Amino acid sequence: MSIRPSLIQAERIDWASLRCGCGKTGAHIPETFANLLEARTPREFAESSLEGHAYIQSLLFEVAAPVTSLIMAALSEDLSDTLRVKLLAYLISCVGGESHWTEVNAGAPEIEVDCQIAAREGIWQLYQEYATGRADMARIALELVDNDPDRFAHFDAKLIVRFDKRMKRVRH
Repeated sequence: MSIRPSLIQAERIDWASLRCGCGKTGAHIPETFANLLEARTPREFAESSLEGHAYIQSLLFEVAAPVTSLIMAALSEDLSDTLRVKLLAYLISCVGGESHWTEVNAGAPEIEVDCQIAAREGIWQLYQEYATGRADMARIALELVDNDPDRFAHFDAKLIVRFDKRMKRVRH
């Protein structure tokens, strides 16, 4: 089994001190995330979902920001396409959500900003995702995360043309 930077990153976080969407502390998040990385069947993916923990619908909980850092670390790892797409979807939910009212009341009114900051640490991984086949999802994440509009516009102009050409070849 290969070393996973995301699981090493998980060890650095005091999960038990963080609020989770399931109503417990975040102490179970490292195990849930490890199970997600090993999931192969639809049932295993469902059992290791981050929904209901990092967020419920678009409402974020305190664990969402450190979960975002795990997602970004995992995107640099060797993953199945299914898992990579799931992680990008979870990332979009974290960086595009907003704090749950209980988090606002607990003094965390902008968890999405913390998630966006965590995602920016891996901005080049998101650009790599954009360039290599998961363009739609990576583009959405980049629109929410990249705070350099000139960079995003430049890459977007280059990559969207490349993506469009690739799609035309696939259709013919």
